[in-house]
Amino acid sequence: MLKQLCVASVASLLLPGAVGAQPTEPAPQAPPAATATPAATATATGRVVEAGTGRPIAGATIVIDGTEHRAVSDADGRFSLAAPDGVTLVVSAVDYEIALAQVAGATAEISLVRIGAGPGEIIEVAGEAPIAAPGATTIARDDIAAVPGTGNDLLASVDILPGVTSPAAGPASFNGLIIRGSSPQDSKILVDGFEIPFLYHIGLRSILPTESIDALEYLPGGFDVSYGRASSGIVAVTTRGGDPKFGAQGELSVIDGGLLAHGTVGEDGQFLVAVRRSTIDFVLPALIPEDADLNLATVPRYWDLQTRYDRPLGGGWRLAVTTIGSDDTAELYADDEMDLDRRFFGRTRFLRGIVDARWRRGEWSASVAASSIGTQVKFEAGRSQFFDLTALQSGLRSELTRTMPTALGLRDVVARVGVEGNYDRNDFSLAVGEVPDEGQPMDPNADPDEIRQRFSGVIGVADVGLWASTAASLGRARLTTGVRVDAFTRIREVAVQPRAELSVAVRDDLKVRLAAGSYRRPPEYQDELLDRDIDPERATQVVLGGELEPLEGLKVQLSAYYTDRSRLLTRVDDGQYANLGRGTTYGGEVLAILRRGGLSAWLSYSRARSTRVDRPGAESRLFDYDQPHDLNVAASWKLGRWQIGARFRYSSGQPFTPISSSVFDSDRDNYVPIFGKVNSERASGHHQADVRVERSWNVGRVVLSAFLDVQNVYLNQDVVGYGYSFDYSERFAFESIPILPSIGLRGEL
Repeated sequence: MLKQLCVASVASLLLPGAVGAQPTEPAPQAPPAATATPAATATATGRVVEAGTGRPIAGATIVIDGTEHRAVSDADGRFSLAAPDGVTLVVSAVDYEIALAQVAGATAEISLVRIGAGPGEIIEVAGEAPIAAPGATTIARDDIAAVPGTGNDLLASVDILPGVTSPAAGPASFNGLIIRGSSPQDSKILVDGFEIPFLYHIGLRSILPTESIDALEYLPGGFDVSYGRASSGIVAVTTRGGDPKFGAQGELSVIDGGLLAHGTVGEDGQFLVAVRRSTIDFVLPALIPEDADLNLATVPRYWDLQTRYDRPLGGGWRLAVTTIGSDDTAELYADDEMDLDRRFFGRTRFLRGIVDARWRRGEWSASVAASSIGTQVKFEAGRSQFFDLTALQSGLRSELTRTMPTALGLRDVVARVGVEGNYDRNDFSLAVGEVPDEGQPMDPNADPDEIRQRFSGVIGVADVGLWASTAASLGRARLTTGVRVDAFTRIREVAVQPRAELSVAVRDDLKVRLAAGSYRRPPEYQDELLDRDIDPERATQVVLGGELEPLEGLKVQLSAYYTDRSRLLTRVDDGQYANLGRGTTYGGEVLAILRRGGLSAWLSYSRARSTRVDRPGAESRLFDYDQPHDLNVAASWKLGRWQIGARFRYSSGQPFTPISSSVFDSDRDNYVPIFGKVNSERASGHHQADVRVERSWNVGRVVLSAFLDVQNVYLNQDVVGYGYSFDYSERFAFESIPILPSIGLRGEL
């Protein structure tokens, strides 16, 4: 399969505010006994970060001095609590000095100094961060890493979030996720602001080890103008920076093993290095039954590498340099005879480097990031079909932000302007059969030696994006408006995309948000890149959401959305693409997260419908990834050195096009299938239960943890596809793996 080759970017959301903290005792101490909670004349909201690095601090406790009225920062360091102007907030977190912050109207960053890292000062809470889109969720590494059924893989845990499809066969694609019923290529997965071309290994693991990830932001729709080249959703991953204190950890399981180390370099620098290699290639051959009609010539094998270096540059600047690399290889024969006609070989590898510099001074802040990636993809099927790519892609983006406490009678005004440019040089050759379009079934009788499309050459793609936005508050309402302009030079198209969001704090514990905007996805997936006479696909999104905190530690998010899609690509009779399709997607979602003591629990449910018309006059049909129902319930308990978790998930089966009958072709001496209506049937629903048990103990300075993570404990085998007899008179099901256990050991210094 050809892979998506573009480079996309994500803006750094910079917040104004002073840096510093009030030094006090090395360990946080409880506030004085409660008196009366102050009258809630305003909502103090803000963000707790680490002084010097700007990294968000999750789990920090924010208490109104002299009371028990408190809040806890979320995965992005953000908090909200009722507090009148002038009161003092006591902010504490493990391994950090206590800080005092005085409420002065709105929000800002509260910086905590690591114990022993130096003194600070009393700061004021002023200024406000950009508001996330309705339905958005930010998750810290520790919040979701131990979700049962994911093998301690944070990026494999995202299907616990509403709107993310969880097919029975595993991740939907190597380089994307299915968000709100759209195709994987309609969404982007960004790491430190730049897209990663291949996210998963053989449908089992992501390329990033959980321990090297700091947080994940999930934007299923309604995202702002700093994100482009996507018409559905965004998943933005922030990698973990170094740490002043040296530390190391290693993990070994039946799937893979890895090492991670972090510490200081010189006086000011901090580093992180992570490396991982698969072990499944040693285990898998022993698990394949002898009577299986399969031969693994090269067992799936992968390597991952990640490094990061951070240091201050002076003058308010801070530098981060990151590298991410991966190498994946697999070869198999779909029979025991090792027939070359049934051979499949694939190798994907890439190395991306990112240099990110950020600056802040007073009301102004800026970010400048540059990235380059080299990618190699090689795929062979049978004797004749192949795809061979060598690509070099470069990107540059910059954003300037000004935050003003008041302007034109408004408060907390934030103005942003940004620019990004991307250039891709793709040197590839291919010889492939017919590539199915969206909604087209693969011909099970296709000749592996038949070549429908050939190409050999170099394609260069240069794109430029500009954006500007302004956000301001009036009373309890906050309005954000902006516009993004993308110039897709290869297809000679300029796309103007206005977007806006209104947020209203109905009560201190209830926020309502409404977002609407225009989005574009340029043609860059599979063989779309070969056609210069097609336009970007368009989407107009409207999202209404609410966020409620009815109890301490419980947050509930509700959202409803409608997406109108137009100029969708459809393959016409001559095999070329044309912008003839249109479609709609609508639905509702709920996400509830409870954190109380050692208990963490999640509940997510989505109800959606995604339909499409391929060309004018054609009947409406389901999208390939339409999923009416998706339910996830999970809980994890930490009891001393034990952590026990369980998860149940159910999702509707994906639609498919059935084969209704066949005719005999005497010239080719085989049966030719006759297909029924496109996506007129649906596979059975997918459901399973997963469990995870983990136990930790100390051996000297080393903390050891042993875990057992079991997927599908009650051995339910879901249908992941269908096959047919030689004359298509009988249909049989391909079923999922009945159980997938993962046993591992982790050590941390």
